[in-house]
Amino acid sequence: MTVFLKQIVTLTRHFARVETANPERLLSPILFSATVLLLFFFAFSPLDQEVFVKVFIAQTFLSIFFALQIGFARIFEPDDQDRAFTLLRTYRPIPEAWFISKYIVIVVFGTIIIASTMTLSLFFNQSTLTDVTSSAVFLVAILALLGISALGLLLSAMMLKADSKQILYPLLYFPLTTPVLLAAVQSAQEILINATSTADLLSSWLGLLLIFDVIYIILSTLLFGELVKSE
Repeated sequence: MTVFLKQIVTLTRHFARVETANPERLLSPILFSATVLLLFFFAFSPLDQEVFVKVFIAQTFLSIFFALQIGFARIFEPDDQDRAFTLLRTYRPIPEAWFISKYIVIVVFGTIIIASTMTLSLFFNQSTLTDVTSSAVFLVAILALLGISALGLLLSAMMLKADSKQILYPLLYFPLTTPVLLAAVQSAQEILINATSTADLLSSWLGLLLIFDVIYIILSTLLFGELVKSE
């Protein structure tokens, strides 16, 4: 095993232990999603078939989007409190290995948040008019997660020492992740309303989502390395 892979494995284990040490870090985004979904449920029921699907998509992806933002903004808090961020810079791990390790952890935790949110959304939106259960929609949500996780991780590292990070982080996060969210919502709408296959969507919204994923992952990896070197 190369040094690069060894660092990825070691750092991933460390970051996973840090995240699992405090269950509140995972429970907070899930409880936030449940609250938002509950508000949507009481505000918009009952609905006809087409509007029901659109509201389901909107509330599900918005809940996921905001819940993930809570997790991303706090991803480096334990490392900063334990001075792990400073120590890691001292030992100088490969920046790409550092980024990939943190990225793996937040994607795994993000997947748990997505699965929990979609399960709660399906529970609140049981309807005899239409079936909104679709593995393709879950796949679209995961693809959106891959893009916004990379960007969220980069922004969190950039804002770590900022005096007004509570203000600066959302000002950067929301506009930059909007294209990913729009592509994901439109893809889910095509799947549930127009019954479009994922293969057909590759030439439209789903393809655009994949392009943004690739751009954000590559740019975030490169910029994270420069950010670590400059510290």
